[in-house]
Amino acid sequence: MILKIERYVEQDWWMLDDIRKINKRHFEQPFNKDFEEVQGDIFILDYGEYLESNGNGDSSRRVVQLICRTSNNNEFSVLFDTVAYLCNDEGKTIEKIVANYKD
Repeated sequence: MILKIERYVEQDWWMLDDIRKINKRHFEQPFNKDFEEVQGDIFILDYGEYLESNGNGDSSRRVVQLICRTSNNNEFSVLFDTVAYLCNDEGKTIEKIVANYKD
């Protein structure tokens, strides 16, 4: 499978492939608090900067954590606060995973 994560500020995408299994959870994270209790290998946290650049403000954001396992059984953790698409190996969307929408 392919995981495609949108970058709100740079207006581009992160793409990760060779994924065979995903575990998902989400949580609320205040903007003024560090990620002390959550481990992650990849952080894509654009929502706060996106809100600030558009004159909006919130006190917290929803964050999605995905634990991904590759075909060689390596695991990595991705945290993001934007939108991601889980696609099959041909690139067709299987699931849309939303943390926070752009307005």
